[in-house]
Amino acid sequence: MAGKSRFAVAENNIRSFFKQGVRKVFTKDQVAEILEERRAVWRLPLSTYADKFIDQLVKKEILKKVEISFEGYVSDKERFMVKDASILQIAASLVNKSYLSHYSAVWVNGLTTQVPKTIYITFEQAPKASVDRTLTQGGIDAAFSKPQRKASSRAIYGDYTFVMLNGMFTNRLGVYSAEHVPVTNIERTLIDITVRPGYAGGVFSVLEAYKSALGQGLSINKLVATLDRMKFIYPYHQSVGFYLERAGYKGKKLEELRSRSKEFDFYLTYEITEKEYSADWKLYYPKGM
Repeated sequence: MAGKSRFAVAENNIRSFFKQGVRKVFTKDQVAEILEERRAVWRLPLSTYADKFIDQLVKKEILKKVEISFEGYVSDKERFMVKDASILQIAASLVNKSYLSHYSAVWVNGLTTQVPKTIYITFEQAPKASVDRTLTQGGIDAAFSKPQRKASSRAIYGDYTFVMLNGMFTNRLGVYSAEHVPVTNIERTLIDITVRPGYAGGVFSVLEAYKSALGQGLSINKLVATLDRMKFIYPYHQSVGFYLERAGYKGKKLEELRSRSKEFDFYLTYEITEKEYSADWKLYYPKGM
């Protein structure tokens, strides 16, 4: 009874702490850490263990407990959240050091008015030793004749679908915080959706994102620098240059991209059924673009 009484005395302060805090979604361990950090402030007895504290938070509707079940390799998640937690905050909490990417980042960065129902969450692989891979035209043709590889781990949450992407290591290149949610910036986002257009609604949606970005402070210098730092094996500079040109950009950086080596014919996307060819960019793209 003493524990309950102490909680009741501190309830308003506890409620205010969670309501006014920047973080809106918590793991069980994070709630336990808060308990230990603020136990003395709230004058909660040592007999108030984390499980008991969490039960009281849920009972008093200070936090809501949710369980999110994933298909594939990602384990199921248990989260505790305040009522006004956004779907993006929930998504960003699901894997440590993850960030929102692809079409989710297109939306967060204001490059589309379409509100997505699929939320893409990237967490990076560990750094790998560089491997000397030799490109061949036959290898490129074979790779892009197949459908884009799709993520195998996803979860349904209400009207939304969370999709987990195991991205290559970039040391979170181009990731920033938008309203306390980690997300790729405009330049990194354009590169990600160029590489995986299937996670952005297809190449026509990617082109619209490029057009929007040109009117919203896109830094071409930063875009090209980010592309170079990501050290892709495939010649994505051909795709980026094509998109920039089709979006209406004219400038020195476009000419710099155009002047780069184009050893191979490349593809704007995977499994193109009806294609046209840009001799300028040595690039196959879907008919009608």
